[in-house]
Amino acid sequence: MAKKIKIFSEIALGFASALTLSLAASISSAHACGNGGPVGYDKDGNAIYANCEDVSEVVEESDADADSESEDIYAESGSDIESERDISHSFFLAGNDVKSSGNTSGIHFLAGNLVDFTGTAEYGAFAGNSLKVNGSIKKDLFIAGSAIELGEDALIGRDLYAAATTVLIKANLTGNAFVSGNRVVLENVTIDGDLNIMASDIVLKGKSSIAGTFKYNDSARITSLENLSTGDIVTYTAPTNEISFGESLTTKIVFLLGRLLVTIIVVAIAAKFSKRLLEEFSAKNCWKDLALGLGLLIGVPLASIFIMITVIGLPLGIVGLVVYGLFAYFASSVTGGVVGNLVATKVFKKENMHIFLKFTIGIILVELLGLIPYVGSLISGLSLCFGFGYLVHKIFRQPKTAK
Repeated sequence: MAKKIKIFSEIALGFASALTLSLAASISSAHACGNGGPVGYDKDGNAIYANCEDVSEVVEESDADADSESEDIYAESGSDIESERDISHSFFLAGNDVKSSGNTSGIHFLAGNLVDFTGTAEYGAFAGNSLKVNGSIKKDLFIAGSAIELGEDALIGRDLYAAATTVLIKANLTGNAFVSGNRVVLENVTIDGDLNIMASDIVLKGKSSIAGTFKYNDSARITSLENLSTGDIVTYTAPTNEISFGESLTTKIVFLLGRLLVTIIVVAIAAKFSKRLLEEFSAKNCWKDLALGLGLLIGVPLASIFIMITVIGLPLGIVGLVVYGLFAYFASSVTGGVVGNLVATKVFKKENMHIFLKFTIGIILVELLGLIPYVGSLISGLSLCFGFGYLVHKIFRQPKTAK
């Protein structure tokens, strides 16, 4: 029972992340149509405006040869979006009904209620309610939602990481697969690597083969195991009082995807402020921001609880805790953005790297550093403190104006 609860928790996290982004995208697009605001941004941070008669038409083609050229469009959001664009870098696409059939030479982020991918990308990071994949991912695919279907035409060049209520796999896989769900179905598939499944029900339809090891939890109900040809079969029992490596990995991936997707939407909405966050970082003030963040992380909850003791101050205390939670959630993302900007400018020597890519690189790097044994927790704590203090510092400090 505990294992099932963990499975559904992971699924809920993935769905919640996708739902949050979808709602944010819908609100953003609706706001843009009502007020003439932007629905996307190019590599220089310039706004892209929507045609309010049809939100799905985020950007008009500039010339007749646009389809054959690689374009520098990095993010689009709206209600219903169908993109056929060829993107030379990472691409973020969010909405209610999202269809992508272009070529992305980087990480392709997709989020929405209905997601349909038939294009190509270097890496895939997809989240939503119902997701269908019939395109090509040259390397790894990370996907989470309620219902996932990898069609017969889907190509995954390396590894698959999937978490959903229902996972249907019809595609042949060249690498390893890590799948978590309530019901996992394999239909006439060939897997060249290992297959690791954690599920309540595992169904094998048709003839399937696994070149490596087939590993699954011994509490799963498995149907038609005789239809499977595999090098080895291993079952495991996860300790009831501990989280297995597979569960921990899936949870971390889902959390990371959720943080990345929500951060990108917030950065897109607050583009100027986000750009200022990265540009105004000063190493000499780093310790001040760290101390400020530590003080606020400890002081704000205590002050809010104290205020809530008085009947009159109850609403103010509740608001304080809500705002505190929002700041704490985005604190590590802020640190990631700063780190990503330093990596882009100091390591890659690319001053004009897109801000979305800077945040993505930084957040992933900070998360990876947090996994280092013994010092990982310290790094995560410092990241939280600095991001909290730096965010508060920049929000309540007016930008310098020319005299």
